[in-house]
Order: sequence, then C-alpha cells, then structure tokens
Amino acid sequence: MTAPTTAADLLDELTSLGVALWSEDGRIRFRAPQGVLTEERRAALRAHKEQLLALLDAEDAARTVTADPAAPHEPFPLTDVQSAYLLGRRDPFGHGGVACHGYLEIHYPRLDPAALENAWNALIARHGMLRAVVHEDGYQQVLPEVPRCRIAVTDLRDTPERRDEHLEETRSDLGHRTYDTARWPLFELRLTRLPDGDVLHFSLDALVADWASAALLLDELDTLLASPDPADTSPLPPLTLSFRDYVLAERALRDTARHRRDRDYWHSRLDSLPPAPDRPRVRATAEGRRGHQGQVGGGWQG
Repeated sequence: MTAPTTAADLLDELTSLGVALWSEDGRIRFRAPQGVLTEERRAALRAHKEQLLALLDAEDAARTVTADPAAPHEPFPLTDVQSAYLLGRRDPFGHGGVACHGYLEIHYPRLDPAALENAWNALIARHGMLRAVVHEDGYQQVLPEVPRCRIAVTDLRDTPERRDEHLEETRSDLGHRTYDTARWPLFELRLTRLPDGDVLHFSLDALVADWASAALLLDELDTLLASPDPADTSPLPPLTLSFRDYVLAERALRDTARHRRDRDYWHSRLDSLPPAPDRPRVRATAEGRRGHQGQVGGGWQG
C-alpha cells in the first residue's frame, strides 16, 4: 500500500474503504470495518491529525445551511438548473431563444384590488427572490429595495361582452413572456374583474422561483388576503434561511471528500457510459421556439 501524501488523500482512501470519520472535542473518532485500520493507516491518522480535524470540521460546516445576514444582497452563483435556463434563452442554441416561464390564472369569487396589491408587496419584501435579478455573467443578486409593485386592474363587470377579447389579449401578452433578467421584476400580476368573479393573471420567470415555490407563494398570498391587514406577514411562519444561503451551502459541499470521491467515480466511468438516444431531430423555427414556452392556465381556484 502506498501511503497517502495528504490528509485529503487519506480521508478519501479511508472513506472509500467504508471508514466513517468525525470530529469530536478536538479528537478524531471513527467507525471502521474489521481489519481496515491497519497499523500503517493508524500511523497516518496520527501524522495527519490536525489537517484531518480541519477537513472534518469543514465538512460538518458544509453539511449545515447557515444564514448569512451580513451579506444578503451580495451576488451569488446560479444553480445548474438556473444556468441552463439562462443559456436556453439565447438564440444560438437549437430550440433556444425562449424563457422557462409559467403563466397561471387563478379565479376568485371577489378580490379587493388594494388588498391584493398590499399583500403581494408584503410578499416581495418577505421573499428575497421576488426582488432578484440575474446578470449575464452568471450571477444573481437580491436587490435590497425595489419600487412598489403596481397591479393593473381591468374592470369588466359592466361590459361583459369584452370578456373573451380581453382574456385572450392578456394571455397572449403574459403567456409567453421573456423578461430581461437584469431588470426587476421577473414577474407580473394583473387582475381582471368580471361579473361572475375575478381572475388573477400570474406570470413568473422560473429563474427566480419554480412552480413548487409558486404554489407556496400563492398559498401565502391567500393567507394574507384572508387576514385583517393583508400587508402584515406575521400570520406567516418566520423565515430563517434564504435561497442564497442554500446555494452557498450547496457550493461548499463541492470541497468535501465525499464530493471529490463521487466526482472521481463518475469521471472514471465517462468512457464506458452509453451514448444518448439517437432520436429524430427537427429544425428549430421561431414558431417552434414559441411553442416551447412554459405555460399553465387556470389550474387553481381561489
């Protein structure tokens, strides 16, 4: 056996052999299969003790998502999915030139426009990603302050004959929206008032929230609309972590022994992995790109 030359090499080797190592009160603790911790490996543990403790402490810290209240508005990296969304907006890619975007219509029996606007602005203040922009250099940033978001209202209660035309115009405008990622906001809300109820039009770029997040946002919106003061977020659970905290914690995991081991394993298999399916391809057209825009309509009832 060739002795590992660094603490990281030793940690990788022992982990690959099924040895669990952790730090406790300044000492290295371990759990190992019988016969794995030979005298030579125990000597290596003693020789690299301080460096191993530092690595183990760093791994423990990387597995814990902690808040960073001192720098909430500093730029931070995109996730892999966000990077794909950003690149896919560019025309040089086949079937690109479109945004990953969703459009939704939520029907309410009645919705007070002032309460709606107050509640939505309260959510903008509560959730940093509703104040986020995405720069072309591949970084995103939560803006510390943004202007008040105004929600356009169209009242057709006395002119129901305009209903179909107006709804189609709104769907055409919001249903395939491509936002300028460097300019806030990356969403838009509109309200249409009709004789039989109100329709909330909700357009959202997936760069700042996926649709699971959108569902949570709309649940919170309903909670605020049902409260005496829609601008008061105290009925909602407190937020202790941000998306930025999560992304930075995920990035820190890439410096751990487990990540290095997993990365090396998959790199070693690249040449033996089967190729992608050879599926028929069609030439991308402007109309085809438009058809690939994400759109969801009328799924929720308020």
